[in-house]
Amino acid sequence: MDENIPEQSPDHRMSPPKWLGRISLSRLIRWTLLLLALVWIWRNWWDDIPLRELTARYTYPDSRFLYVDNMDVHCRISGKGTPVLLLHDAQSSLQTWDGWTRELSKRYQVISVDLPGFGLTGPHPRGSYSAFMYASFLDSLVAKLDLKKFHLAGNGLGAQIAWFYAADHPERLDRLVLLDAPGFEPKNTPWIIWMARTPVLNEVMLKITPRSFIQLMLDDVYADDAMIHDSLVQQHFDLLLRPGNRKAFIDRASVSENRPPVDIIGRISTPTLILWGAEDTRISPEFAYEFHRRIRGSLLRIYQNTGHWPQEEDPVRTLKDVQEFLEGKF
Repeated sequence: MDENIPEQSPDHRMSPPKWLGRISLSRLIRWTLLLLALVWIWRNWWDDIPLRELTARYTYPDSRFLYVDNMDVHCRISGKGTPVLLLHDAQSSLQTWDGWTRELSKRYQVISVDLPGFGLTGPHPRGSYSAFMYASFLDSLVAKLDLKKFHLAGNGLGAQIAWFYAADHPERLDRLVLLDAPGFEPKNTPWIIWMARTPVLNEVMLKITPRSFIQLMLDDVYADDAMIHDSLVQQHFDLLLRPGNRKAFIDRASVSENRPPVDIIGRISTPTLILWGAEDTRISPEFAYEFHRRIRGSLLRIYQNTGHWPQEEDPVRTLKDVQEFLEGKF
């Protein structure tokens, strides 16, 4: 009966290559992750943008570069009248005051400035970013501009510099405007600051700069994410790539104590307007009331649906209040 059993034909299907059998699943995963990491690094590796390109892109017809404290400081000076000096926040630039400048310059001389470490001004020549350096810089800038008496406004870091200056130089100021000012909030270390303080990681940050980090930063400071358009993200990203600005960010992060003593706030005698975003997640509005309590005779306005940069998110309402304050109509 054996002769009736059909003969089995050989299996001609292709067998896997011998080398494939020697690759373990864990090794395949490791190589895949390495490849993905290399692609991520390649996509996020950015060289500095030459200053001449950024200057052509981000200056105004009324921009000027003033030589102050061994730096070419980018300023914008618009209009005529009583000077109003505007100081921006960290991770920002004088572009933050565009909305205010257009209107205020109709009645005032509006001066905005890229602070050391930011915008087109770029890094401080000694890599110094303490509160005392910024106070000294403001003294030098005021002298360079030959300002005898002026209004002073600041947001975030700029507000800290402004109240520090106001406590020591009441004779120079007519009016003071503080927007979401640091001072009383508890210290914390955001993850990006932790990275900037960590050896090796901070060296990597000098070249690897994900654009998504800018998006996350803006998400943090804005209450209305719909206002964060692509050109805004690109502007902040481009100015971060100004030669020296990434190193300045790391140097600022390494300053462990960068706040002037808050007990001097009670010395401020300049008429003061305090503005705050109700949805500020960086510095809680509860601290607006502490400034209001410490500065005798100060006025306070808190804006709903607004984050850490009220002058950008709500330029119409903030500007209306500021104009009335400067004109003594409050």
